[in-house]
Amino acid sequence: DLAWVLGAYFLGSVPFGILLAKARGIDLTAVGSGNIGATNAMRALGKPLGLVAFALDFGKGFVTPWWILQHGGEGALGLASLTGAVAAAGHVWPIWLGFRGGKAVATAMGALCAVDPMVALWGAPVWLIAVFFSSHVSVGSLAMSLSFPVTAWLRWGETDEGYLFVCAAMFLCTLIWFRHRPNIRLLLQGEEARTRLGLR
Repeated sequence: DLAWVLGAYFLGSVPFGILLAKARGIDLTAVGSGNIGATNAMRALGKPLGLVAFALDFGKGFVTPWWILQHGGEGALGLASLTGAVAAAGHVWPIWLGFRGGKAVATAMGALCAVDPMVALWGAPVWLIAVFFSSHVSVGSLAMSLSFPVTAWLRWGETDEGYLFVCAAMFLCTLIWFRHRPNIRLLLQGEEARTRLGLR
C-alpha cells in the first residue's frame, strides 16, 4: 500500500504545465498568475496546449486509483480514494518544485473520476453556473469543489466503504479552497480577474 501511495504522490508531483511551457521556451511561473496548472498554461500557451496540460494533470490524478480499482481486491476503494487524494496533494506540494505547486482542480477531478465519474461530472454544471453569474473562474472552481463531498455522500454515504471516498472528496475540496486563498482575498477586494464566459 505504501508503494501505491508514494507512486501516486510522485506522479502527482510531475509539473506537466511547466514542462510544456519549457518546451516552448516559456517560464510558466513568470507568466500570468505564476501558477503551474492548466488555467495559467492556457493563458501562457494558448488553448490547445492548455487543454493538453489539463488532460495530463487530470490523468495523474486518475491513473493510480483507476488501476487499483481494476486490479485490487478487498480494500481497493479505500486505497484508490487515498491515492487519488495523495496525487492531488502531490500537485499542490510537488517535491520537484520545492513543494510549491498548483491548485489541484484538474488532478482532483481525475482522482474523483477514477472512482465515480458522476461525482466529478455533477460538478461541471455547478462550475458553469457559478462562472456565468460571477464572471470568475475561481468562483467556479470553489463552488464545484463544494459539490464534490456532497455528491460523494449522496452516492456513497450508505455503502460499507463509501465513507472513505467521501472523506477523500472532503479532503480534495479543502485542498482546493486552501490553494485558492489568494483568489478569495482578491475576490473580497474586488480585484480578481474576470472571464469572458460570465454575465459581467
